[in-house]
Amino acid sequence: MPVPAITLEVLPAGYGDCLLISCPVGRRTWRLLVDTGPDETYPALQARLAKLRANRQGKRHIDLFIVSHIDHDHIGGASLLLNDQSLGLTFGDIWFNAAPRPAMRGVAEGESLAQLLGAKNIALPWNAAFGGKEVVTNGSGAFTELPSTPGAPRITLLSPTPARLKSLYKVWDKELVRLRNKESDAPSPEAPMTRDMSSLDLKALAAKVTATDGSIANGSSISILLEHRGASVLLSADAVPTVTVPTLQALARQRRLPGGLSVDAIKLSHHGSRANVTSELLKAVRADHYIFSTNNAIFNHPDDEAVARVLVHGGRQPTMWFNYATRRNQRWAEPALRAKHGYQVRYPANGRSGVVIALPARTTGE
Repeated sequence: MPVPAITLEVLPAGYGDCLLISCPVGRRTWRLLVDTGPDETYPALQARLAKLRANRQGKRHIDLFIVSHIDHDHIGGASLLLNDQSLGLTFGDIWFNAAPRPAMRGVAEGESLAQLLGAKNIALPWNAAFGGKEVVTNGSGAFTELPSTPGAPRITLLSPTPARLKSLYKVWDKELVRLRNKESDAPSPEAPMTRDMSSLDLKALAAKVTATDGSIANGSSISILLEHRGASVLLSADAVPTVTVPTLQALARQRRLPGGLSVDAIKLSHHGSRANVTSELLKAVRADHYIFSTNNAIFNHPDDEAVARVLVHGGRQPTMWFNYATRRNQRWAEPALRAKHGYQVRYPANGRSGVVIALPARTTGE
């Protein structure tokens, strides 16, 4: 069996995100870790990383660790990870945007991470690819293509913009207090479970007018396009469509793709929220695989409108991946609905949590 160009592991992270991406580069494996999930799911990440092969010095290397933004469901386990001596981790680079000289010190995971990265007695890189400055694009509708070494994965930064990061810094201390208290936005009411899924009018559901995400923290999310050996995956974190849609459209124009951008897989933003997974987004970029990272807790994601938009506006015969086989997620496996709309669904094997998506190379060589 040929080695996949990109292997994406969507680890069990509760209602959050924790992604481990592996790419073969020469005789070694290049690895990217995106977020850690909340602190309560850290044991799952720890167990997975412990399975990575250590070198002769007992070290395990992560080429890039992205802490997408300061929401607890993405960053809650970061301090645990960076302080875990049992794993012997080393990092090529760590991307994290923290406000300069915050007024409040040591009050949350986000701030302790910023202190840790900046500590003189700890040799950890911080935004090295950006010269130690903020991980940010050049502005609205702009993207940044990062330089890479021959044979290494190609990364294009899609979010955040300078304006979005500036907005975060204005409320930085408030967000840190929320993070310390593990606060989230108001929980969504439990959505009624549709019994006869085959009778759903997906086009009407997809066309339903819903508000877009106005969260300042989500608007600061680090979102990237990762490409390797012809395979590609869009890692959206909780990025907002008002930022990513014009950026993806600009990237398609730059690459002379009049039909819009096509990728192999998309980790959908904000766990499949209708405020983030819009029809405009799914028209700007299409995929074969759409990934939902959530156990449906707190916000009852994914929203039905978001799933309907994937099925109406996504690629031909898409496959939807869920990293938890919950009752809410499994409704979309209804045979009549799948047969009617021509899509597939995948859940964790053997009742476990987490899924693995292997994307084959589309080109030969490095």
